[in-house]
Amino acid sequence: MTDAVTSPESAAFEQAKQAQAEAAEPGLSAWVEANAGSGKTKVLIDRVARLLLQRPDGRPGAPPDSILCITYTKAAANEMLSRLFSRLGDWSVADDDALRRKLAELEGREPTDYAPEDLRQARALFARALETPGGLRIETIHAFCARILRRFPLEAGISPGFQEIEEDEANGLWRAVLSERLEAAALSHPDEMRVLARATGGLGLGAALNALQYKRQALQAFWHSLGSETELDERVRIAAGAGAARPGEILQSAMIDALPESELRAAISALSALEKRGSSDEKLLMALTSLIHSQDAEERYQIYMSALSGSKGDFPAGSNPFTAKAGPLVADLFTRNLKKGDPEGREITRMKRVQAELAAAEAAERTVALMRIGLPMIEAYGQEKRMRAALDFEDLIEYTRALLTRSNAAEWVLYKLDGGLTHLLLDEAQDTSPSQWALINALIQEFQSGVGRDRQADPRTQFVVGDPKQSIYSFQGADQQQFQAEKLSFVAREEIVAEAEDRPVNQPEMAMSFRSTPEVLRFVDEVRARVPLSEAATDTLPPVDADLKPHTARRSNQPGRVELWPLEMPTGPDAEDDAWITPTDHVPADAPRRRLARSIALEVRQMIDRGESVWQEQPDRSWIRKPVQAEDILILVRSRNELFDALIESLKQEGVAVAGADRLRLLDNIGVQDCLNLIRFALQPGDDLTLAEILRSPFCDLVDDDRHLFALAHGRGAEPLWQRLSASQASEFQAARQFCQRLIEHRHLPAFEFLTQALTERDTEGVSGWDKLIRRLGEPVRDPVQALLSGALSHDMSKAKSLQAYLSETESRDTVLKRELGEPDKAVRVMTVHGAKGLQSPVVILPDTTGATKSVSDDLFFTSDGTPLHSPSSRLDCRATAELRDVANAASERESRRLLYVALTRASDRLIIAGAGLGSSKTGYAKSSWYRWCLMAMRALTDGADEEDTVPDNRLEYGSAPVCIAADQDAGSETGAPPAWLKRLAPAPVPPARLAAPSRLTEDRAAVIAPFGPDRSAALRRGRLIHALLQTLPDLPESDWETAGNRFLAREPDVSPEDRNEMLEVTLRTLRDPKFAGVFAPGGRNEAAIVGTLPGGQMVNGRVDRLIVHDDHVMIIDFKTDRPAPVRASDIETPYLVQMAAYRAVFQALFPGRPVRCALLYTDGPHLIELDGQAMSESLNRVESRV
Repeated sequence: MTDAVTSPESAAFEQAKQAQAEAAEPGLSAWVEANAGSGKTKVLIDRVARLLLQRPDGRPGAPPDSILCITYTKAAANEMLSRLFSRLGDWSVADDDALRRKLAELEGREPTDYAPEDLRQARALFARALETPGGLRIETIHAFCARILRRFPLEAGISPGFQEIEEDEANGLWRAVLSERLEAAALSHPDEMRVLARATGGLGLGAALNALQYKRQALQAFWHSLGSETELDERVRIAAGAGAARPGEILQSAMIDALPESELRAAISALSALEKRGSSDEKLLMALTSLIHSQDAEERYQIYMSALSGSKGDFPAGSNPFTAKAGPLVADLFTRNLKKGDPEGREITRMKRVQAELAAAEAAERTVALMRIGLPMIEAYGQEKRMRAALDFEDLIEYTRALLTRSNAAEWVLYKLDGGLTHLLLDEAQDTSPSQWALINALIQEFQSGVGRDRQADPRTQFVVGDPKQSIYSFQGADQQQFQAEKLSFVAREEIVAEAEDRPVNQPEMAMSFRSTPEVLRFVDEVRARVPLSEAATDTLPPVDADLKPHTARRSNQPGRVELWPLEMPTGPDAEDDAWITPTDHVPADAPRRRLARSIALEVRQMIDRGESVWQEQPDRSWIRKPVQAEDILILVRSRNELFDALIESLKQEGVAVAGADRLRLLDNIGVQDCLNLIRFALQPGDDLTLAEILRSPFCDLVDDDRHLFALAHGRGAEPLWQRLSASQASEFQAARQFCQRLIEHRHLPAFEFLTQALTERDTEGVSGWDKLIRRLGEPVRDPVQALLSGALSHDMSKAKSLQAYLSETESRDTVLKRELGEPDKAVRVMTVHGAKGLQSPVVILPDTTGATKSVSDDLFFTSDGTPLHSPSSRLDCRATAELRDVANAASERESRRLLYVALTRASDRLIIAGAGLGSSKTGYAKSSWYRWCLMAMRALTDGADEEDTVPDNRLEYGSAPVCIAADQDAGSETGAPPAWLKRLAPAPVPPARLAAPSRLTEDRAAVIAPFGPDRSAALRRGRLIHALLQTLPDLPESDWETAGNRFLAREPDVSPEDRNEMLEVTLRTLRDPKFAGVFAPGGRNEAAIVGTLPGGQMVNGRVDRLIVHDDHVMIIDFKTDRPAPVRASDIETPYLVQMAAYRAVFQALFPGRPVRCALLYTDGPHLIELDGQAMSESLNRVESRV
């Protein structure tokens, strides 16, 4: 470690503190634009804390449940809650002087201003927050919506017991709907299917339909905006700029009716007469000849356009491709030499017009076809979710938005919500989508309206914080222009209040970074000077000026460093590529990305070994140097591609701890594949390939092909590999043979139990399947295999316990495992920039920088009035879709630049930019690449040049050289090496006894006479319904018992009216009997859950019909509907005695010192029989002795 360094005071720092104080002012609404690292989370926590505190004028603080803070992610919500409770907890135990100092610093007051009562209330906030029903409401927008919908399900038109489904489950459900409906769509709309299949080709139709899932809200809004289905054609044709003619009619007119055949024949003659023809002349001659001989309009069009247009289907201006000697007719028809001012050929002009008309008509035809096939599928998807009472994330937003803005109950719901909502805080506002803004604005308008504003004396406030430079989630609906529009709306509302209070609108700007060193921030500003980050201004929105404001560094006296590395350029074809055995997707070892990954891994290894230092903040806010560790390094990529995988692999090869992937497709993980192979083999032992993979897997570890697999498989003919393995007596195959035999023996087990057996069972050396997987594949295999086990458990609990069903479901679902890598865990983190939003790290490495921004992959665009237009590729664009695509590509380019800003600002001390050169570019990087922008900025900082035409041969460095600190100075190293026992296998635990229901403890259960004779199902149903009535009716007024009972039984259509009357009569007779008044008196509990261990070790799990806890004893009562009922306790059947004895044994442990009495209440009579304690104990002892 080194001497501590404290950041100096400065005017900029005082301004930053003032801005934070204004943002946290609890009595004023605020719109805050905060640079990266400027303390946004701290300000949010400060504001919530100040809202909870008593005001300086004596007004009470806001109740915890009157504050709603909406965050963008669960991780952000959890971090805010953790930090807020930590602060409140500190207050609760601080002495008076310390607490006064903390409160004074927070509120900008003098410590002497706080009276003892102020301190008492501040200390009580921790308990108040903990005791608030539902807790402090710091949550994501989806969690907020779910809570609102559960409170008002009927008003929202959804099932009260709805379940939220995750993205994977929603995708699986959508695919199931597509699979089910696609064949029907082909039969009902064959013409539309042909249109789409022709336009999309191959698997494109499935992709186009699958993409509708993510646009379904916009599509449904468009569908509902139509007056009738016939309006669909008209709206789409107008949007596409198409006339009334269909594509076939346009081709017929252009290529048959209006084709100047006589002139074309004359052109053929002129071209044929040429002694020397160029390639273009020859191409035109052949095309015209083929065209004249064809009578098919579409074929003629394809032939003609292939000769007249360029390679991209356009008509590029340039030198005339046809020989001038062909004569004036050819020039008059086909000239496209516009650059020299010659008039355009008549056929060129005509075919341009035909091409545009045809593209528009085809776009309209495709769109209508897609709507007629896709919209019913969207409706079917919604119906499927309604049947399951399921809502996906988008449904949560849309149902809540509709509830708050469009439903008949909107005013009532808003009124009820407004009664408990005083302060609304919105985090990461730049990533809020328009639909989310709609529901947030509904809340804001309600509590700022006349009624809402006057319902409490405490001023109601809105707090919005965001940074338009960090808006990177457009694929989730984020809209930077919407952010600007909402800001203008906020200012307009607040100007009225501010003018009345003679103050400006509260819009503090937080520009100072408390995260990064000056060198990092200077580099960021140099990049921003060359790369506009914001959306273009519009007629209604002013330009965003965030680009123009430079960052200021709080850590002004702590030097940092920025490096830009030379590119790893292609070195020519790899010898491996020429081998016929090389897979088509193989990435050569010498490929630039692989070499770059190895260079980065080596650099990381050397940084750690040399003890290069990074800064570490201390509790007193000073900074010291410490040796860099793996957890101090963050590597960010744009996507999870081969570079992402190569980085993780190379770091492992260098012996650097790496956290693994933050997103992982479950079926791509080799450990998961090994586990699924166990199921495949158990179901089909004759599958030779699966068995061979198991033998080579960590479970069997027979990895020597020559000595193991070849010796086992060679020369067996048609004999299955399992049969050969079973017959082998070789000792090296013994463990594998026994393991595979156990797999077959366990194939009757449910999936979770099957996999658990395979993973936990130990071999003769005491090594489990888990141990073997981790030894071979490392710790990163643990999470995906655990996820596989969780899926198996979920499957077994909800569906048929079948290995085959589980395997089929798992293979059909595209499950993605999401891992939170927010907190460093002694390992390098490799993440996407999107995944790293909100994180920071002392050292950040950007290796994925040379590629161009990808064109948008959307094939469905929406016009300003919400009309969809389908265009699977730019080649098929009409003018309208081409313009929409250009707008989308421009927005994508700007978002890519904002993504670069987010990536750069994750670094606190040191930033490294590297890249793998592109073989398709002379410089090695694309013109719109991050590397180009960073290179320009770096050259401006290092040598004053601002050119980027050449790639540097050496590293460009800006800032201080790394300072190395000996590893033995690191206080963290005092922990020493881990003890030897840490990796020693723990002794195998004794397997716990299986849970059993108390009613199932005996095997010799005496037969009980069925109430309705042999119809046992009717008897069980009668017992169930009477039990339900006995449990629910006592909670109602007696005058309502009969009405409520009839209403409840009416829900059972299979029960006859006579039986319903009999059940209700029995129930009411029992409830009204004065002898049982104590049984059903208030204070008792119905269906009390019980889990415990009997004295003999048997675990029991059940429910008690009625539990009554008195001061001097506990009473357990079980309802029985048997007929005829026993008269004496000695007539009670043994199973009932054992069941009640088990209940008594568990409750005796829960209520020591109080006798536990048991009784059976028989509705046949009715009468109550209290059970003899000795008889119960003897019955239970007999059962336990057998167990």
